[in-house]
Amino acid sequence: MNEVSPMLAALLQDVTDMPNAPQHPQPRKGDGRDGLVYSPTPEIITAIKVALITGRPLLLSGPPGCGKSSLAGFVARVLGFDYLEFVVDDESSPQDLQWKVDVIARLRDAQLARDSSQVPPLNDYVDPGPLWWALDPASAARRGAPEGAAVARPSRMPVRLKDHAPGRQGAVLLIDEIDKAESSFCNGLLVPLGSRQFHVTDVDVLVENGPGRAAESPLVIITTNGERDLPDAFVRRCVVLAIEGPDAARLEEIAGLHFPGIAEDGDLRERVRVLAQRFETGAKEHASTAEFLDLVGVLITMDADMESDQWRLVESLVVEKPSVRRNLFASW
Repeated sequence: MNEVSPMLAALLQDVTDMPNAPQHPQPRKGDGRDGLVYSPTPEIITAIKVALITGRPLLLSGPPGCGKSSLAGFVARVLGFDYLEFVVDDESSPQDLQWKVDVIARLRDAQLARDSSQVPPLNDYVDPGPLWWALDPASAARRGAPEGAAVARPSRMPVRLKDHAPGRQGAVLLIDEIDKAESSFCNGLLVPLGSRQFHVTDVDVLVENGPGRAAESPLVIITTNGERDLPDAFVRRCVVLAIEGPDAARLEEIAGLHFPGIAEDGDLRERVRVLAQRFETGAKEHASTAEFLDLVGVLITMDADMESDQWRLVESLVVEKPSVRRNLFASW
């Protein structure tokens, strides 16, 4: 049987009922990226399946706070894969995802050495990037040195989810906020992500899926807030899903996952229902999922009267309103 089939069959189930689905022991604090809680829609599950089958990156678009980035950690836990991430900024280059060379350290060691024989090999100064770790962690740990060669300074995987022990060979790689970079960043990833391999020119090593890696690995999840248009050639090579803002029913469901005590308190459950209707997508003043969860957390902790002036202040503090930001900029 194809190695992908059991995993795809599992994804067809309700993810919250899966035996591998993580359970969140504590209410949410801040923007947790631990992958412990997520409520994937049928559209998200289908998009993950398609990305796994095709080997294409999954490009998620949507407004900030809608849950794009947190999906990657959840999928890594459910699949039992390693988790890696790379947050893009305006100075990022494609090679940052692949490898870097610490030329300053090598120059320092060369100056301190009595002769050239004492200078460590170049591999010792190669720093594997998250894409290298996702494709072949064994080669990354050796910094590209030949298998069996002595490595003075083995490298370590840069990011792991807290309290997550991967159960199988594979990785989920999150490339977050790719729209922060220039189009050249996307264009530079066309070949590495498309072919799932790249050449480390500094040490003449070809990085590709190592022996024993899962057929569907790595699953690359890319997020964009839509602040900048992405090159058409890049988008065409991705499975693309727009994550829509949640309606009231989904906001209630998500709140229940993050704050399990809601189900046991009828009065609180009703107040969360009212809050969800007030801030669902399409409402006059709607909140992102993250902002809505912040409101629920404050509501639970403060036990506030939702018709009071204090609560209206809470809403104005927590929910980011573009009209308010524009007014503030004008006053400055």
